[in-house]
Amino acid sequence: MRAMARRDSAISRGFGRAAAIALLALAAGCSSPALLTKQDYAPSVEALSQGRVDDARASLMPLGEQGGFITTMEKTYLALLEGRPEIDDLARFAKVIEDQLRYKVSREARTFFYVQTPEDYYAGEHEIIWMHMLLSWGYSLRGKYEDACVEARSADNLLELPWSPVGRFDDPAMRLFVAGLWTMCGDWKEARIDLRAAASLDPSLGWTKELSERETPPQHLFIALGGIGAEPYWDPQWSVSPLRGGRKIGFRLRGLKSSLDIVDAHGLLFHSQRSPDATPWYERHLARNNEIQDLIEDSHYAKDVVTEGSVATVKIGAYTAVGLAWGIGGTALGGAIAYAGAQASNGDAVRLGLVIIAAGWTKGWEVMSSGTRESTREFKQQVDPSTGYRLVRFLPDYLWLAWSDRPVSYPVEARTPREAKLALPSVLNRGTAVSIVFVPDVRAIGGSRRGRTGY
Repeated sequence: MRAMARRDSAISRGFGRAAAIALLALAAGCSSPALLTKQDYAPSVEALSQGRVDDARASLMPLGEQGGFITTMEKTYLALLEGRPEIDDLARFAKVIEDQLRYKVSREARTFFYVQTPEDYYAGEHEIIWMHMLLSWGYSLRGKYEDACVEARSADNLLELPWSPVGRFDDPAMRLFVAGLWTMCGDWKEARIDLRAAASLDPSLGWTKELSERETPPQHLFIALGGIGAEPYWDPQWSVSPLRGGRKIGFRLRGLKSSLDIVDAHGLLFHSQRSPDATPWYERHLARNNEIQDLIEDSHYAKDVVTEGSVATVKIGAYTAVGLAWGIGGTALGGAIAYAGAQASNGDAVRLGLVIIAAGWTKGWEVMSSGTRESTREFKQQVDPSTGYRLVRFLPDYLWLAWSDRPVSYPVEARTPREAKLALPSVLNRGTAVSIVFVPDVRAIGGSRRGRTGY
């Protein structure tokens, strides 16, 4: 049995060397820099799910793709959630890409605008609109209200592109947030337009129409951003094109859509209204991605399937060989012992031989089964297109709005049945205090949720 164990170890070492050589060869053939994967983001997602915004941002800092559009958007958003208008890098991006807006009309997707960032990423429509909204938010925090209004106008312009209403991109949740941004920069007239647009897009938002009919803004406006961003997952489907069906992606929003109340320091309570969720952003993102990259991705995905399939086949074959070696070796050794025992009329020796035979095949089956499971798992992991799917993460799943004309004592708490977050006014402009607070509103990922925290 020791000889068989040594053989098993030798095969495993040999297989490990072969796998390492194959991986090095693949790496040598790849000239593009490493892109962030779902696993890279896991610590940040976990921290954000527990409301630890600073930890989420700190986890991003040492990762790759530094200076790219995606990570710049993510770090800017997380900084803004903590009241830090660190928007200079994003502002530089806005200047670089403002002249690169391209339009494409097709029968399948009536209207998309395409923006190719310097690192060759095609930013989604909702991401470019969010870029302008983040800049508007940041400029208001800096007291640069004119610049903030310019960015809010840019966001509105992209939501109001003069195309067929069947195909153009517009969204009630974004309209509500832009209305809040207009209020921050001091233009209630424009805020009312976006509130009416939100009600027109989603008739269930009757309260927005009521708010839009006010001639003057409320003295206090509270905006709570809920959720930690969409999670891409592999959703393979049957398709006439197996490659395209095999690399289908879906998005999962993890926000619980809880009810939320605003409670001031003296216990005064204001009920909030929740926006629709962000599902349409990601549906549009997928449609746009498919429109641009289907042929390119088909080629890459086919290469991955063939390469990883071959690796998995080799692995399963190697594990099967090792397993058979255990079974055959155990049979040979146990059979010899049993035979010798039978010749000597030694029942104990016969039983020992049979036990060795059984143990050999049991060990062999264990090696084959575990090897097959591991190889299959690794194959799925390697060809899972959601692992490396590129998008701006952490954007909210939805938002809540509340407002008041009564005196409010700060700090206030944004309360759901699961948590409470403290907030101070983000901006006080033209008699209106606007507060923006982040509420994860998810089941904590990877640990227990902390207690009440503030920023």
